[in-house]
Amino acid sequence: MGPRFLSVFLLFSLPAAFAQSSFNGRCQVTSTPIQVRYEGATERLGDVTLLCTGAAPGTMLTGNLTLYFPVAVTNRIDLNNQTRDAVLSIDTGSGFAPSAIPGLVSLNSISFNGLNFAAPIGSINLKISGVRGAVNNLVPVPPTQDNLKQIKQIQVLASISSPLLLNQATVIVGYMAGGLTATLYSTGITCYGSPAPATSPFALSDLFAAGTALASTRLTEGFASAFETRQPGSDNGARFLVKYSGFPANSHLYIPDAVAGSDALVPTAGGDLDAPQAVGKYVPGSNTLVLVRVNGADSTGSGGYAVFPPQGSGPQSLNSVSEVPLTNGSGYAVYEVADANPSVMESAQFPTFFVIPNVTSPATASESVSLAPVSGAGFASATAPIVRFAAFSPLTDCSALADCNAKYFPKLFVDASSIQIGAIANSKTMTTQPGYIPIRNASGGLLAWSVVLSYQTGSGWLFVDYSSGLNNGSVRVWSDATNLGPGTYQATVTINAGSAGSQTIPLTLTVASAPPPPPPPPPAVTVSQVQNAATLTQTPLVAGSLATVIGSHLGGKSVSVTFDGAAATLLYTSDTQINLQVPLSLSGKTQSSLVVTADGSSSTPVMVTLAPAWPAIFANGVLNGDNSVNGPGAPTKAGDVLQIFATGIPSGVTVSAQIGDQKNLVPVYSGDAPGLTGVQQVNVAVPDGASGAALLILCATPPGGQAYCSTGYQVVLR
Repeated sequence: MGPRFLSVFLLFSLPAAFAQSSFNGRCQVTSTPIQVRYEGATERLGDVTLLCTGAAPGTMLTGNLTLYFPVAVTNRIDLNNQTRDAVLSIDTGSGFAPSAIPGLVSLNSISFNGLNFAAPIGSINLKISGVRGAVNNLVPVPPTQDNLKQIKQIQVLASISSPLLLNQATVIVGYMAGGLTATLYSTGITCYGSPAPATSPFALSDLFAAGTALASTRLTEGFASAFETRQPGSDNGARFLVKYSGFPANSHLYIPDAVAGSDALVPTAGGDLDAPQAVGKYVPGSNTLVLVRVNGADSTGSGGYAVFPPQGSGPQSLNSVSEVPLTNGSGYAVYEVADANPSVMESAQFPTFFVIPNVTSPATASESVSLAPVSGAGFASATAPIVRFAAFSPLTDCSALADCNAKYFPKLFVDASSIQIGAIANSKTMTTQPGYIPIRNASGGLLAWSVVLSYQTGSGWLFVDYSSGLNNGSVRVWSDATNLGPGTYQATVTINAGSAGSQTIPLTLTVASAPPPPPPPPPAVTVSQVQNAATLTQTPLVAGSLATVIGSHLGGKSVSVTFDGAAATLLYTSDTQINLQVPLSLSGKTQSSLVVTADGSSSTPVMVTLAPAWPAIFANGVLNGDNSVNGPGAPTKAGDVLQIFATGIPSGVTVSAQIGDQKNLVPVYSGDAPGLTGVQQVNVAVPDGASGAALLILCATPPGGQAYCSTGYQVVLR
């Protein structure tokens, strides 16, 4: 892209029709372009001159003259919006002389109305000078090293429209340049315990001798004459507003009352930049740079007492210091240019001493500096200071002073060339460790760095643990793939340390498909009751007998029931019931731990009681001799044999029966029921004399043990 041109339009307005005596010559338009500070809100623009000749002697030039600009005109005005600061001068042959016509300011224009000048010899010259404009509004915000070249290509132009014959319609009235560059501790002053001189009051040389900690600030003008002294019609010369913040509560700051610049007899220097420690010396009237502290200025750098260069006979030692008042660790000071050489680009540096009796914990303070007074008044005003500036942070001055690679400046070193990380799609889950970027200051000074994330694919899927830091440190980089599908994503991580360097690290994120969700956990296997299979009541169980387990989620493709780890024989399984034969190996035990396992999921162990015998007759488990089920519709009679089917009668026990009141009936058969696992069959003859409804009881007596008898089972006799 070619140079960028911004026009300042000048319209020269005269009546459309002239009397016979109207001026009808030809005008040559010239200008005196000057450099203007891009920070300036009241920058004086170059003069515009109209050299008009060729008219008849004695003709009159009458009408109004108006200049239009792309920024506001900011000269000092009165209550009628008139200014005497901008001047229209007339030359009718004896040289330029100011006219009595005031300028009328309206936003971005200034008019000189009621022109009425004779051209005795047929020629007349006009010059407009002293117009001020808010050129800061033409500058990209904020100014950076990257856009500085573009800013310097901006030419402030004046375009003239007039019924007069002009040799050219456009002239340059200004070139944009930075007024202030600097070296300062904008991001960090490391605070530590620092002594004050032993005696008070003390001077600059005493602070040097005491070894009081300091941090130097260097101010360099962007072009010769940018550091101007107070001019006629101005409230102040170029000022510098220095702000401090973040100091511990017990801190005291001291700065020189006057600072000798780079071309002074002895420049002031703190010793931490390009010159050894020195108390400045200034020769009065030498037109060398000297800054003087402004007492009484407000926090914008405005107001206060007028300053003057140090006076006296011979070189003046600038050895006095004074304190910067702090409130909650913050404060400010204001310097003003009291003397300078407008033909030489100058700089000045001053140390800020910080006296801190003790530091209980590490602290990092900071400072900022800008041209001052700082003001948001972007239009002509009756009260706003002239000169005034926008609050732009200065760019570094190391390029102008050719010391960017000096050891007292920081230098960025980043030990990382690329980063590869992985994640799971649509989640924050990473499949790798986060990216790691070590950062080091490879030189001196204080390295302030920040992190910039840029995306070539998508956006917003990276985050870091630290977005900025001082000196040595590290940054870890995580991914957030919540909104990302499977694929490869590209980004860069830039560690930017300004003039100390920057490094861009490519990053690749590989996002994998989410694994299938794990199968749902099997439902919990729960045992609610363990029952006798014959009576479906909770009774002690007998080894080899039948039992029923009641619960939930008992069924499955693979089901087992164990007693103390021994597997039972399963006869029936469903989701809520299992019928089984108690393992014979439990014989002789009084209790056992039962566990049901269904498809790999096991129940909580249930403790069951065991007995040597526990006869239990099945419902409908008593048959007559003809194999009919005994009951009211099918009674039996004395002499017939009842077939009783029960469980809980192990082998080796003595079995007896009772029918009604006749006890100790000896079975005609007692043993396993043929073909029925875990079922015993007892055949008993009905004794004589038994009739009607009677209770049938079976008893089993182990050798040397007690008798275990069943509950009564009603039989019907006839």
